[in-house]
Amino acid sequence: MKLTRLLCAIAVCFALLVLSVGGVSATWLYAGDPVADAGHKLSLSVGDFLWEGSGDLPTDSEVGENHVSLIDNIINHTSHGLNASGSYLNQQISSRKRGSWTGGSRDTLGSMGANQDEELEDIFGLAASELSFLIHFIDDNTYHLYTTSVYLGEPGACNWLGQTTKAGQPTVPIGENIYPIYKTVVKKSGGTWTAVSTEEGYAKSAWYEESRSSKHATQIPSFDPDTFVAGKL
Repeated sequence: MKLTRLLCAIAVCFALLVLSVGGVSATWLYAGDPVADAGHKLSLSVGDFLWEGSGDLPTDSEVGENHVSLIDNIINHTSHGLNASGSYLNQQISSRKRGSWTGGSRDTLGSMGANQDEELEDIFGLAASELSFLIHFIDDNTYHLYTTSVYLGEPGACNWLGQTTKAGQPTVPIGENIYPIYKTVVKKSGGTWTAVSTEEGYAKSAWYEESRSSKHATQIPSFDPDTFVAGKL
Protein backbone atom coordinates (compact mmCIF):
# COMPACT_ATOMS: atom_id res chain seq x y z
CA MET A 1 0.00 0.00 0.00
CA LYS A 2 2.81 2.43 0.89
CA LEU A 3 4.57 1.61 -2.39
CA THR A 4 1.36 2.31 -4.35
CA ARG A 5 0.91 5.71 -2.67
CA LEU A 6 4.55 6.61 -3.35
CA LEU A 7 4.21 5.72 -7.05
CA CYS A 8 1.01 7.80 -7.33
CA ALA A 9 2.68 10.81 -5.73
CA ILE A 10 5.62 10.57 -8.14
CA ALA A 11 3.25 10.36 -11.12
CA VAL A 12 1.32 13.46 -10.01
CA CYS A 13 4.51 15.49 -9.51
CA PHE A 14 5.79 14.46 -12.92
CA ALA A 15 2.53 15.51 -14.61
CA LEU A 16 2.57 18.92 -12.89
CA LEU A 17 6.19 19.45 -13.97
CA VAL A 18 5.38 18.69 -17.64
CA LEU A 19 2.38 21.02 -17.63
CA SER A 20 4.36 23.88 -16.08
CA VAL A 21 7.06 23.92 -18.79
CA GLY A 22 5.06 22.79 -21.80
CA GLY A 23 4.51 26.24 -23.34
CA VAL A 24 6.66 29.26 -22.49
CA SER A 25 5.59 32.47 -24.21
CA ALA A 26 5.58 36.23 -23.68
CA THR A 27 2.64 38.47 -24.46
CA TRP A 28 2.87 42.26 -24.25
CA LEU A 29 -0.36 44.25 -24.24
CA TYR A 30 0.03 48.01 -24.48
CA ALA A 31 -3.01 49.05 -22.50
CA GLY A 32 -3.71 52.72 -22.92
CA ASP A 33 -1.12 52.93 -25.69
CA PRO A 34 -0.74 56.62 -26.63
CA VAL A 35 0.13 55.87 -30.25
CA ALA A 36 -3.04 56.84 -32.13
CA ASP A 37 -4.44 54.33 -34.63
CA ALA A 38 -1.43 52.11 -34.15
CA GLY A 39 -1.81 50.23 -30.85
CA HIS A 40 -1.98 46.49 -31.04
CA LYS A 41 -1.14 43.34 -29.11
CA LEU A 42 2.38 42.08 -29.63
CA SER A 43 2.71 38.36 -28.97
CA LEU A 44 5.89 36.38 -29.51
CA SER A 45 7.61 33.28 -28.25
CA VAL A 46 10.62 33.56 -25.97
CA GLY A 47 12.75 31.59 -28.38
CA ASP A 48 12.04 34.05 -31.22
CA PHE A 49 12.70 37.20 -29.20
CA LEU A 50 16.08 38.43 -30.46
CA TRP A 51 15.69 42.21 -30.03
CA GLU A 52 18.77 42.83 -27.90
CA GLY A 53 18.50 45.78 -25.52
CA SER A 54 14.75 46.30 -25.94
CA GLY A 55 14.31 45.76 -22.22
CA ASP A 56 16.22 48.99 -21.59
CA LEU A 57 13.69 51.12 -23.50
CA PRO A 58 11.15 53.21 -21.56
CA THR A 59 7.66 51.71 -21.79
CA ASP A 60 5.73 54.06 -19.51
CA SER A 61 2.52 54.92 -21.36
CA GLU A 62 1.29 57.09 -18.49
CA VAL A 63 3.94 59.71 -19.24
CA GLY A 64 3.95 59.10 -23.00
CA GLU A 65 7.25 57.29 -23.25
CA ASN A 66 6.44 53.91 -24.74
CA HIS A 67 9.39 53.64 -27.12
CA VAL A 68 8.84 49.91 -27.64
CA SER A 69 5.29 50.46 -28.86
CA LEU A 70 6.36 53.29 -31.20
CA ILE A 71 9.25 51.30 -32.68
CA ASP A 72 7.07 48.22 -33.14
CA ASN A 73 4.44 50.32 -34.93
CA ILE A 74 7.00 52.03 -37.18
CA ILE A 75 8.18 48.59 -38.28
CA ASN A 76 5.08 46.38 -38.15
CA HIS A 77 1.91 48.48 -38.34
CA THR A 78 -0.25 46.79 -40.98
CA SER A 79 -1.03 50.04 -42.83
CA HIS A 80 1.75 52.47 -41.92
CA GLY A 81 4.87 50.47 -41.03
CA LEU A 82 8.06 49.64 -42.90
CA ASN A 83 6.67 46.19 -43.62
CA ALA A 84 3.53 47.65 -45.23
CA SER A 85 4.21 47.96 -48.95
CA GLY A 86 3.31 51.39 -50.30
CA SER A 87 2.81 52.96 -46.87
CA TYR A 88 3.21 56.73 -46.48
CA LEU A 89 6.36 56.09 -44.45
CA ASN A 90 7.95 54.02 -47.24
CA GLN A 91 6.90 56.57 -49.85
CA GLN A 92 8.61 59.38 -47.94
CA ILE A 93 11.75 57.31 -47.39
CA SER A 94 11.94 56.62 -51.14
CA SER A 95 11.41 60.31 -51.89
CA ARG A 96 14.17 61.35 -49.50
CA LYS A 97 16.59 58.81 -50.95
CA ARG A 98 15.74 59.81 -54.52
CA GLY A 99 15.83 63.58 -54.07
CA SER A 100 14.29 66.06 -56.50
CA TRP A 101 15.15 69.03 -58.68
CA THR A 102 14.63 71.32 -55.68
CA GLY A 103 17.16 69.51 -53.51
CA GLY A 104 19.56 66.61 -53.31
CA SER A 105 18.97 63.20 -51.82
CA ARG A 106 18.96 62.82 -48.03
CA ASP A 107 19.89 59.88 -45.82
CA THR A 108 17.41 60.59 -43.01
CA LEU A 109 13.68 60.97 -42.45
CA GLY A 110 12.44 62.52 -39.23
CA SER A 111 9.11 63.09 -37.58
CA MET A 112 10.14 66.73 -37.24
CA GLY A 113 10.52 67.23 -41.02
CA ALA A 114 8.78 70.31 -42.44
CA ASN A 115 7.02 68.35 -45.20
CA GLN A 116 6.24 65.23 -43.19
CA ASP A 117 5.76 66.22 -39.57
CA GLU A 118 1.97 66.62 -39.48
CA GLU A 119 1.31 63.41 -41.42
CA LEU A 120 3.75 61.33 -39.39
CA GLU A 121 2.47 62.88 -36.16
CA ASP A 122 -1.09 61.87 -37.05
CA ILE A 123 -0.10 58.37 -38.15
CA PHE A 124 1.94 57.52 -35.08
CA GLY A 125 0.24 59.75 -32.51
CA LEU A 126 3.46 61.58 -31.67
CA ALA A 127 1.76 64.54 -30.01
CA ALA A 128 0.20 62.21 -27.45
CA SER A 129 3.28 60.03 -27.06
CA GLU A 130 5.66 62.99 -26.63
CA LEU A 131 8.26 61.18 -28.72
CA SER A 132 10.27 62.10 -31.82
CA PHE A 133 12.01 59.74 -34.22
CA LEU A 134 14.66 59.92 -36.91
CA ILE A 135 15.38 57.13 -39.41
CA HIS A 136 18.94 56.99 -40.79
CA PHE A 137 19.26 55.01 -44.03
CA ILE A 138 22.53 53.05 -43.83
CA ASP A 139 21.82 50.84 -46.85
CA ASP A 140 18.85 49.13 -48.49
CA ASN A 141 18.75 46.46 -45.79
CA THR A 142 19.82 48.41 -42.70
CA TYR A 143 18.23 51.42 -41.01
CA HIS A 144 19.09 53.05 -37.70
CA LEU A 145 15.93 54.21 -35.93
CA TYR A 146 16.47 56.87 -33.26
CA THR A 147 13.77 57.73 -30.71
CA THR A 148 13.79 60.33 -27.95
CA SER A 149 11.37 61.89 -25.49
CA VAL A 150 13.50 65.04 -25.24
CA TYR A 151 11.54 68.03 -26.54
CA LEU A 152 13.72 69.28 -29.40
CA GLY A 153 12.30 72.80 -29.72
CA GLU A 154 10.34 75.04 -32.08
CA PRO A 155 11.11 75.25 -35.82
CA GLY A 156 11.67 78.56 -37.54
CA ALA A 157 10.23 79.64 -40.89
CA CYS A 158 11.38 80.49 -44.40
CA ASN A 159 9.99 82.14 -47.52
CA TRP A 160 9.51 80.67 -51.00
CA LEU A 161 13.09 81.64 -51.87
CA GLY A 162 14.40 79.37 -49.13
CA GLN A 163 15.49 82.30 -46.98
CA THR A 164 15.12 81.99 -43.21
CA THR A 165 12.56 84.50 -41.96
CA LYS A 166 12.24 83.24 -38.39
CA ALA A 167 14.96 81.56 -36.35
CA GLY A 168 14.42 78.08 -34.95
CA GLN A 169 14.51 77.66 -31.16
CA PRO A 170 16.18 74.39 -30.15
CA THR A 171 15.87 73.43 -26.48
CA VAL A 172 19.44 72.12 -26.62
CA PRO A 173 21.84 74.57 -28.33
CA ILE A 174 23.12 73.42 -31.71
CA GLY A 175 26.31 71.40 -31.26
CA GLU A 176 25.58 70.31 -27.69
CA ASN A 177 24.57 66.79 -26.70
CA ILE A 178 20.96 65.63 -26.47
CA TYR A 179 20.36 62.81 -23.96
CA PRO A 180 18.85 60.27 -23.84
CA ILE A 181 18.45 59.07 -27.40
CA TYR A 182 17.80 55.40 -28.18
CA LYS A 183 19.31 53.89 -31.33
CA THR A 184 17.61 50.77 -32.67
CA VAL A 185 19.22 48.84 -35.52
CA VAL A 186 16.54 47.63 -37.95
CA LYS A 187 17.42 45.09 -40.65
CA LYS A 188 15.58 43.58 -43.60
CA SER A 189 15.92 39.86 -44.27
CA GLY A 190 13.75 37.90 -46.67
CA GLY A 191 11.78 41.08 -47.41
CA THR A 192 10.83 41.65 -43.75
CA TRP A 193 12.12 44.40 -41.45
CA THR A 194 12.87 43.48 -37.82
CA ALA A 195 14.45 45.25 -34.85
CA VAL A 196 17.81 43.69 -33.98
CA SER A 197 19.34 45.73 -31.16
CA THR A 198 18.88 48.90 -29.13
CA GLU A 199 21.35 51.00 -27.18
CA GLU A 200 21.04 54.19 -25.15
CA GLY A 201 23.25 57.15 -25.92
CA TYR A 202 23.45 60.78 -26.99
CA ALA A 203 24.02 62.87 -30.11
CA LYS A 204 24.70 66.50 -30.94
CA SER A 205 21.84 68.90 -31.53
CA ALA A 206 21.62 69.92 -35.19
CA TRP A 207 19.20 71.35 -37.74
CA TYR A 208 17.15 68.79 -39.64
CA GLU A 209 18.16 68.41 -43.29
CA GLU A 210 15.14 69.49 -45.32
CA SER A 211 14.35 68.26 -48.84
CA ARG A 212 14.68 71.77 -50.32
CA SER A 213 17.95 73.07 -51.77
CA SER A 214 18.46 75.28 -48.70
CA LYS A 215 18.46 72.29 -46.39
CA HIS A 216 18.46 74.31 -43.14
CA ALA A 217 16.20 77.15 -44.28
CA THR A 218 13.40 76.45 -41.78
CA GLN A 219 15.86 75.69 -38.96
CA ILE A 220 14.06 72.62 -37.62
CA PRO A 221 15.59 71.38 -34.32
CA SER A 222 16.85 67.80 -34.58
CA PHE A 223 20.12 65.93 -33.99
CA ASP A 224 22.96 64.52 -36.08
CA PRO A 225 22.88 60.68 -36.12
CA ASP A 226 26.51 60.57 -37.26
CA THR A 227 27.51 61.95 -33.83
CA PHE A 228 25.66 59.30 -31.80
CA VAL A 229 27.68 57.83 -28.94
CA ALA A 230 26.44 54.88 -26.90
CA GLY A 231 26.52 55.48 -23.14
CA LYS A 232 25.11 57.66 -20.42
CA LEU A 233 25.54 61.34 -19.62
